[in-house]
Amino acid sequence: MERTLFVFEGEKCENQYFQSLKHAFFGDNESHILVSFQNDLYALYQQLSADEDLDAFELIRELNPTIQNQENLATLRRDQVSQIYLFFDMEPQDDLYSDAKLLSMLQLFDNETERGKLFVSYPMVEAIRDIDSPDKFLTLTADLQDCKGKTYKRLSAERGNLAYQDARKIDKSAWKVLISANLMKANYLVSGAANQPPTINQSDIAIAQLKDYLPQKKIAILSAFPLFLSDYFGHAVFER
Repeated sequence: MERTLFVFEGEKCENQYFQSLKHAFFGDNESHILVSFQNDLYALYQQLSADEDLDAFELIRELNPTIQNQENLATLRRDQVSQIYLFFDMEPQDDLYSDAKLLSMLQLFDNETERGKLFVSYPMVEAIRDIDSPDKFLTLTADLQDCKGKTYKRLSAERGNLAYQDARKIDKSAWKVLISANLMKANYLVSGAANQPPTINQSDIAIAQLKDYLPQKKIAILSAFPLFLSDYFGHAVFER
């Protein structure tokens, strides 16, 4: 059986939201394997930039400090994996962060059937709950100084709608609201048009953030998970 590997930066929050997403759109699919990387995007970059021929799958296993506690990853072989999706935070406050590294990783991980496809949350995974209404979300930003871990976690909880705070309570209809809001915003960032194309190039989103927001010491809030669903299903996601 071919498997799809979903790799998350953290262990708790990412897994909870993805389990909700998985239940709503994929059901009980045993071919989906969820693993926590327990390292950030830029730790992965350091290794890959030294040798781009390194196999990302093996590197994720090698750098994972908790691999023995993740049986699915510890026993998995590369030839059993047909698709790899990676979900990481932008984290502009990371000591290892640079604009060039972010763009390089998005270019490197641009195909789920090869090295893998990377989806980035801006500034971090809690962006998924940092939404009050779709209209307000379109132009919602966070000051760069508020994009630090504990600070942004608190901010996203305080100003986000209660409907999205608990992953276990997000049903399919709520997910579709999140997909629509994030897809429209991604297109707004890239093209200035607030409509819903089937998918948005991840590198184009990053370029828009670096060009239009970081110079103002701001980040436009955007979540990776809804954009993944749009990329995976296209417009058909709204009919599921």
